[in-house]
Amino acid sequence: MLPTQSIIDQINTHHTNAMKQAKEAVQSAKAAGELLLQVKATLPHGTWTDWLKSHLNVSDRQAQRYMAVALGKAVPVRKLAGKSDTVSVLPSPKNIGIWKGERWEPEAGCMYLFEEDDANYWVNPSMEGGRWFHVCKLYSGTRMNTAGFERRHTIFSTINDPDLTSKFYVGTTTPLGWIGVHEVLKSYGLRDIRNSLIVGKSTNHGFNRPFGEPKSDNWYWGENGEWDDREAYIETLLKAANP
Repeated sequence: MLPTQSIIDQINTHHTNAMKQAKEAVQSAKAAGELLLQVKATLPHGTWTDWLKSHLNVSDRQAQRYMAVALGKAVPVRKLAGKSDTVSVLPSPKNIGIWKGERWEPEAGCMYLFEEDDANYWVNPSMEGGRWFHVCKLYSGTRMNTAGFERRHTIFSTINDPDLTSKFYVGTTTPLGWIGVHEVLKSYGLRDIRNSLIVGKSTNHGFNRPFGEPKSDNWYWGENGEWDDREAYIETLLKAANP
């Protein structure tokens, strides 16, 4: 018996839906891969796997597939839609923090990644818990001027890690309360907090230091890049406080 028009139409409809879902799977994989590549470029060498386990529900193997798609390599669709892997790196973040008018605050236990121009801005929860955070910026382009900042609050540094695409770093020296995060991000150069947020998610992992903080050998201070002897500077502060 020849197939009826109804059956033909159903087959064509299912085919269209299948192709649409496959296309969406590839598009989502590519979007996730592009974000994964951006994050990986900012991570210190040897920390990629630990970062995946701490922040995402994506397996290392699936993350490699997503990044391969983003790089234009052919990956079977069936491998992009595995039941055991969940894409948690999305173009639209699930947790956008707390907005009070035009003022932004991070939520307790959440980490955030902002991207604007040639810079990545990280807000990560401190190991102290509660609403205490580390804030930092990894960037290329023109090195920030240290004018207007205080040494006891801010670290300026160059980045010499060959695995990173960023050239410079600025970050907090101690955990920062949620109420001051907005101002610090602005002081670091982030103009549009609302629209530059690309990742916002809960995490069980607390951070001891700001994300990607370089070794103290690379810290600098001053308009001309004067190197900052942190230990000597702290000793000076202690002597001034206890004459």
